[in-house]
Order: sequence, then C-alpha cells, then structure tokens
Amino acid sequence: MKDDFDRQAVKVFKALGDPNRYSILKLLVEQGELSCAAFDGKTTLSKPAMSHHYRTLENARLIDVRKEGLHYYMKANFKVLERFVPSFIETHLKKKNR
Repeated sequence: MKDDFDRQAVKVFKALGDPNRYSILKLLVEQGELSCAAFDGKTTLSKPAMSHHYRTLENARLIDVRKEGLHYYMKANFKVLERFVPSFIETHLKKKNR
C-alpha cells in the first residue's frame, strides 16, 4: 500500500463489502445513535456475530462506539464515510427517487 489513505480505504471497502455491515451502517445513518439492543429482532444473526460486525465497522472507523453503564451505543462516523464514500447518503439511502 502506498499510504495511510490507501490502507484505510481498503478497510472501509472490506467492511462495506459484507451485506450485514452495510445494513448496519445504513440503519445508523438513517436513525442516528443506536444501542446494540436496538438491533435485536432486526436480524437473525447471533449476538457474537453482531459483535464481530460492530468491531469490523469500528476498526474501519465507519462507526463510533461508546459505553454507558452496561450498554454500548453506536453512531455512524460521517466524516470517514464522506471521505471514502462521498454521497453515500444520496446514493444508498434515497434510492426511491430513481
């Protein structure tokens, strides 16, 4: 890899290459900050599998995670998203206009 930008870009696109992580990120972009519990019932994945996907998105810096008491909250990192996937919101969330 040439530089940090290239390495980060690869992490971002690998993270988004999984349909589950792509869906998680879209939901966070649409709804803002959500707790892990908010995803219960929205997927058939186990909690360990969801945890893996959260970590992958966090390692790619696509989401920020904070802990409050016993609960974890996630939100999309719009700065990183816009840097590596410009117009993500317009392209991926507003498909109905096409």
